[in-house]
Amino acid sequence: MKRLMRICLAGCLTTLLSAAALRGAEASGPPSACGGTLTIFTTSLGTVTASGPVTDFRGSGVGGAYTSGPLAGYTLSGAQDIMVNSVTQQSELQGSYTAVGPGGSVVVRYTGQANLATGIATGHFETAGGTGAFAAFHWEGAINAQLVSVAPPTFLAVDSGPCLTAS
Repeated sequence: MKRLMRICLAGCLTTLLSAAALRGAEASGPPSACGGTLTIFTTSLGTVTASGPVTDFRGSGVGGAYTSGPLAGYTLSGAQDIMVNSVTQQSELQGSYTAVGPGGSVVVRYTGQANLATGIATGHFETAGGTGAFAAFHWEGAINAQLVSVAPPTFLAVDSGPCLTAS
């Protein structure tokens, strides 16, 4: 009898937990396709070290603003690490910034590479937490950018990919 009660209790708990998980998934719905444009530029060089044709910039400052998409009007600031090879004219970078605006803030982490001869940069981004309207926001996808100025280094970028906001 006790065994039967335990099995029934386990079954009821499983059903309740499954229903709660399904309701949570229905509330957030499927991801939407999001896109946003931004201008991002270097605000400081950080710590610079050179070895042959390779120059590393650690803790280089970044700033900018989103001009469209879910973060339109939000300003950003953060830091990145950049490796530049003057022979191949290639660079690799990784960093993060916080976008701040009237609805709250959101942290964005990114990695990428740039061809300094063509000015074309590509990469990947993902949000990593937020506040206010962005507390449950998740967005990740591709970065496509073009270098538009070298002093300071400035890129016009498009971020695109699925985004989710829990309701």
